[in-house]
Amino acid sequence: MPEHKKILSAAQGVEAGRILFALNTQEDAALRMLAACGIPAACCTGDAGWRLHAEWCAFVHAAVTSSLMQHAPNTVLLAYLRQTGSLLAAAGTTTPQDLHKDIQTFVDGPFAAYMPLLAQEQPQRCPALFCQRVLPDLPPGQALPVQARLAAAMALLLGALNDKLDQYDIRPD
Repeated sequence: MPEHKKILSAAQGVEAGRILFALNTQEDAALRMLAACGIPAACCTGDAGWRLHAEWCAFVHAAVTSSLMQHAPNTVLLAYLRQTGSLLAAAGTTTPQDLHKDIQTFVDGPFAAYMPLLAQEQPQRCPALFCQRVLPDLPPGQALPVQARLAAAMALLLGALNDKLDQYDIRPD
């Protein structure tokens, strides 16, 4: 029996990407999940927690982008990427007055770090990169268990994104 996929317009495809990003970057839930991965509690609060959340948002944005690359036309992918500023603002990782500067820093920094790994199908390298970027002083004995749990969380996210987007036939306008 042929598989029936729900057809989405380009605008609906972009909105699907926005929703997937929003669901996976809720600050409290993201920080709880990262703490459950073994990231020290001190890194999950205050300014350190804000930076940790921003880094998670970068990974999620790259993951959604990578999934859209596989499941949507390029026009949808580009339209989703044009939403980066509003996605960051909604996630609470920037302020309106700093938006332009923060978008450039985000795109050139953490997003640019994760995107090639996901685009080249090397997601297994993302947990180590994440830990290097947010926990550079974590002793190796503590880093490996954190990376292992983080790898599981990242793999679950990537699988869930692809499973969800695979349910749709996203059309260009």
